[in-house]
Parts: sequence; structure tokens; C-alpha cells
Amino acid sequence: MISKKIQTGILSLVLFFIGSGYSLAALELSIPKNMTVSDADHVTQITIPIQIKGLSSAAVSTYKIRLDYDDTGLSNSVALTNPVAIIDGTLSAGKDVRCNTPQDNKGGKIAIVLFNEFAANNDGVLFKLRLDVDNDNFISSSISFLLTQTELMLGDSEYTYSASDGVLVGFKSNYENNVVSVSKKGNDEVIISEDSGGLQLESTSFSQDGYVLAGHNNGNLLFENPVTNEYDQLLSRTWYVDYHDSKPDTITLKFTIPQVTEPVSHYGLLTATDDSSPSNFVEVVQPTVVNNNTVTFELTSAQLIEKQYYTVGLKYQTLSTDVEARSVPSLNEWGLMIFASILLLWSIMRIKYQVKSVS
Repeated sequence: MISKKIQTGILSLVLFFIGSGYSLAALELSIPKNMTVSDADHVTQITIPIQIKGLSSAAVSTYKIRLDYDDTGLSNSVALTNPVAIIDGTLSAGKDVRCNTPQDNKGGKIAIVLFNEFAANNDGVLFKLRLDVDNDNFISSSISFLLTQTELMLGDSEYTYSASDGVLVGFKSNYENNVVSVSKKGNDEVIISEDSGGLQLESTSFSQDGYVLAGHNNGNLLFENPVTNEYDQLLSRTWYVDYHDSKPDTITLKFTIPQVTEPVSHYGLLTATDDSSPSNFVEVVQPTVVNNNTVTFELTSAQLIEKQYYTVGLKYQTLSTDVEARSVPSLNEWGLMIFASILLLWSIMRIKYQVKSVS
């Protein structure tokens, strides 16, 4: 049986952690780093999930979150407007959630506050931020937590937490399939992306904050398109690649490719500013690694150009002039073949004569 003194000590320790703002729970707030908005419409809406992890071991009762973003578009126009918090289908559904535009000069574009008992214990989307986007003027913007005005509370005590900001980038229409990214934002880095339908990005060389994003046009992962330059075929799938803020010193692009039956001379990473015709693509680099079903390329910062299309090309092996010449017998070879034929015929006739003599 636990003594009263031990019980009092345990209670004091728990109160110390709560009152001091410490928590055994590792709470994490995050915003996706691969969000895009299509340039197809003049004005559209984008819904951004604000995610939370660690609720299974943290009894959060209320929260106060303030978000910031750069709403400046081309020619100093306002490109992001009408911020609204959406709670339907999120962990905050059915709760007393309020949102407003801060007027206290403490920063941020929208404040979201949950007043009553939260009591969620599963990870997921805390709420969603909806914005109107003027695509004629929007380029890109970080979506970030204003940490000085963000709190996760249990009663009167605040939980410690980590926060990972996201990015929203204006992206080419029809290329928003499997958008992935590598990035650096302060100490928060994504060095290996998920798979973008056959392309994986990797970089550890961001010297400043920045993001590189890639998405594809949903074309076939087959070498089909004939071309008129130095490559015989291209993948039918192409990727649109863009970056926000800064780009890394180097970046690795690893493509999944189909196996081909004919011997291949070499592969190449091809790029174009306009992907309407295969002949627009030109070689950037050849691969550093070739496996059975993957090819890996490395680009320098200078070779990584914003708003470009990328794909993989192949060149089949061709017979050398020497091999082609040897496919036609020379005069000496013709002479040897005729002599061998005559010798074979003479041997057959001699055998027949010997057999006839014996009989």
C-alpha cells in the first residue's frame, strides 16, 4: 500500500510538470508541405488541413492557434483572401470553435480558438483553413504557425509542442497528381519525398529556407513517344517541377522506369519549358545510377529551373559500322565457303564410290 507521503510526492511531481508547462506527451502541429493550387481558374478556394499528433497521450482541453501567410501577389495585389476555419469532418467538429481576423497588432492573419472541452484522443486534422486564391496573381506562400500566439491547454496549464509549417504554391493545371516535395524551414527539413507516381526527390543541401515540389500529368509510365532529337523514346508521363523561396545546391531525382526488351545505349533526364511536343525536350544530364527499374539523376542548383517539365528519355543501342560491314561476307570469306563446299561434295562422292566398290 502506497504511503501518504509517497502519494503526496507523486501529486507534487505531476503538478510541477503541468504548472511548469512541461508535458510527457509529444504534441506536434503540422501543415502539409506539398499543397498546390491550380492556375486553371481565375479565383478558386483552397482548403488546408491543420494536423495534430500525440493526442493519445495528452489531455488537451482547449486550444488557441494563430496562423500567418503572405497574401501579397503580383504587383503588390492581394492574392489570398477570406480566411475561414472549417471544422466539419475534423477533430474539432461539434465543438465551440471561433475564428476571427486579429486586430491586436500581434501578427497573424487568422486566430482560431476552441473554448469548451476538446477531449479528442486520436491523431488527425484539428481543423481546416479555407482561403480564396486569385490565381492570376498568386505565386506562392508559406503557411505558418505564429508560435507566440499558439497554445495547447489543459485547464490553465500549457502543453509544450512542436510545429511544422507548410507551403502553398501556384501549380500548373493537370499536373497536381501525387505532388511531393523536399524542403527546409528553420530546423524542420524534409530530405526525402514520398513517391510522386514514379519520381522521388531527395536533397540535404538547402542553405536557406525553401521548397521544391513535383507533380505529374498522369501519363503512362511507358516509353512510347517518338522524338526527333538524340533520344529514341520518352516516358509518356512528365513531371512539372517548381520551387518556392530558395532551391538547394543539389537535388536527386529518382525515376521508376519500365523494362525494355531491346538493348539500351543510355538514358537521359530531359526538360522543356513547353511539353506540348516531345521534340521540345532536351537533355540536361545522364544518370548517376541505373538499376533494373530505376534511374537516378543529380542536378545542380543552376540546372534546376523553376516551372519546368521533366521526363526520362532512352537511346537504343545501334550496330557499329564495323559490325554492319561484317554482316556481308568479304571475297576471301566467299572463297573459303566455296572451297569448303567443293571439299564436302568430293568427300561425299568418294564415300559413295567406296561403298559401291565393296558391294
